[in-house]
Amino acid sequence: MKIRQNLHIHSHHSCDSACATLADIQKEMLHCGMTEFGLSDHLHTHYNLCDIQGARNDFLCAERPASFHFGIEVSSVSEWECSQIAAGNYERKGDDPVYGLRFADGPSGSKPCIGITKDEIEALGIEYVIGGVHWPLYSKPDRESATEDYFNQMMALVKNPLVTILAHPWDSLELAAGDWYHHRDTDHIDFDALLQIPQDLNDLLMNALLEYDKPAELNLAVMNSKRLPEACRKYYWNLFAQWREAGVKFTIGSDQHAAHAYEVLFSASELLLDCYGFHDTDIRYLFGDRS
Repeated sequence: MKIRQNLHIHSHHSCDSACATLADIQKEMLHCGMTEFGLSDHLHTHYNLCDIQGARNDFLCAERPASFHFGIEVSSVSEWECSQIAAGNYERKGDDPVYGLRFADGPSGSKPCIGITKDEIEALGIEYVIGGVHWPLYSKPDRESATEDYFNQMMALVKNPLVTILAHPWDSLELAAGDWYHHRDTDHIDFDALLQIPQDLNDLLMNALLEYDKPAELNLAVMNSKRLPEACRKYYWNLFAQWREAGVKFTIGSDQHAAHAYEVLFSASELLLDCYGFHDTDIRYLFGDRS
């Protein structure tokens, strides 16, 4: 299977370590044969909406083909932290508030949300929204609690009418389950948490994707990550193959943060897509840019 879509690319406007320019993204995606590709810089909270505004200005000033689109990647955050940030009730310590109030003893069970409104999406000309879980929302750092937390966040994203694509399902669960976010070392990563996800949760998530007609993302960076044990990488590929058989559609994203595209990621992933039975018809092209 030839990969022709890459909707998950971060530019130097993204609030993290991403550093690619729009000119390089365009040149390299066309060279790789992409017929549908787009920006998806991070928006964690309203605090860093200015990053998206900067990316939009850059995008509008560039000469670009019709196959180059403007999207964003939003994080699941809590209503509590969004209200605290809106009121200015935060302290600059630890993680910058651009990532929300991650470790400020937030209320467990706080309702998930995203940090952008429909009006802002329309005003910024955002063509698609990738919604992802990037951290726990104040749940206990154990396998069962983290799994339930991530599941609830993903379900909220799938049901959110502003979210177009569910990003990298279950990514970083091993960090939440092992309490890595507080310790930031390899001794606090629970890789087995991925392998022990209850099947009924995956079935519920799959059914929600079908009910709300949302594609899940085949995130090439996650599914081919050398950071993950082979068993975890295989887990992802097998899970998404199961979802495909049930009728779930997918989008493809490289999740590029580097200055330049890693071309071998696409060629290696094409072999794996063939191995696990994926075809071009399993991919949802958002803009009809398939050729």
